[in-house]
Amino acid sequence: MNQRTIGRELGRQAASELKAPELRRKIEEQFEWAQVLFPTFEGDLAVVLRDFDRERLASEPDYAKFPEMSGLLDRHIGEREGFMENSGFDEICAAFHYSWNILLFKRLNAQHPSDWQEAIKLTQCTNVFFPNGRDGVTIGDNRDLGKGEARANRSWQPTVVPWCKADQFCQGGASSAICMDEEPSCYFPCTPEELCPPEAWDDLNVRIEFMIRYREFWGPSNQIWIDRHRNAVAVEKTNCRVGFHYPQVNGAVCITACSYLDPDLHAFKEGCLRKMAKLRGQNEATSPDLLYNTGSRRRYKRLWDLTNAAAAIPGGPTIWDALDIVADEAVPYPDRICLAGQDTATWSFLQHAGVTSGDKRRWVYRIVKDVENPTSVTEVTPKLLLGEGVEMQPDWQADIDAGRCELVPLSGVNSYNLP
Repeated sequence: MNQRTIGRELGRQAASELKAPELRRKIEEQFEWAQVLFPTFEGDLAVVLRDFDRERLASEPDYAKFPEMSGLLDRHIGEREGFMENSGFDEICAAFHYSWNILLFKRLNAQHPSDWQEAIKLTQCTNVFFPNGRDGVTIGDNRDLGKGEARANRSWQPTVVPWCKADQFCQGGASSAICMDEEPSCYFPCTPEELCPPEAWDDLNVRIEFMIRYREFWGPSNQIWIDRHRNAVAVEKTNCRVGFHYPQVNGAVCITACSYLDPDLHAFKEGCLRKMAKLRGQNEATSPDLLYNTGSRRRYKRLWDLTNAAAAIPGGPTIWDALDIVADEAVPYPDRICLAGQDTATWSFLQHAGVTSGDKRRWVYRIVKDVENPTSVTEVTPKLLLGEGVEMQPDWQADIDAGRCELVPLSGVNSYNLP
């Protein structure tokens, strides 16, 4: 089967999972949102998007530097052909499916001063990862959401445990786009994770070297990566630059959104934000983006302190230790990890921790369901969800009896939903 045929089949499959009215409504909503986010943009977004997708297909990479992408142009063309074939979707729909996020974050966000405070309150999502938890690999997670996303996920439940599997290379992710970032030199469609050599799963350094070479083709996003030996690294990523933070205590790492501890990345972001502030007639005291950046860096440093302290607990951190980190409200905003409507921040609407390996796999999770009149997620009693085949333990039952958590069955609502 040639690449064009493979692409067509992939495109047909992608289209079969979508409904035309819903996709067209989403396109219209995203275009309206982008006009708010980038008030200086002038033009027809549908035309710009269509032309941008064509440009991506025409901008073939340097195959001497990226030999893994050789021959993939036919597959990408085939994907779009299959997506439009007998589906009712036109070229705009196909371009939206394959290129909208790239256009939004890598081009528009680089060329136009963005107004994130007007479009959506800034996110501060958080992940922590402990390869040596007391009961196995242990993680913690906050999703700080806008109300639309929160409404769409009021019935969320972790997928058949483990949701974030102990044997998948990416163990967490958070936003990290930079306003007025630089653009990639090549926009050719590429998902580097699919091209990574098999030995990258055995050796994290192989993955790091590969993803550095392909750094213009992924992100922006802060992430946690591991290999099969559970060596971990925290990844900080702009459009075209990347930095890494390695474990300091017992293999544990953490990330938060929209901040970089890497000194070079932090300096680069500060420069971009100062450029945008100057365009708006703002300074360090009046620019909400610069103020937010200062606060997010303080939160990130606190997150590492809390993570390292938990990693040093004799016997390893428990699932409750992981939850306590992402539920941190012990200090004022912006240093605190868990949010409850402070200033321009979003709310921590969805929060969970889990043991994702071994015979004690389980999740504790909680959600703020009243998104119009929210209270802190820490006021919600966590639900306990056991992994398949996992037997109830006496200490877990004691937690239930004491009202610390509530045992729930698998509901089948097992995916994260966009608004």
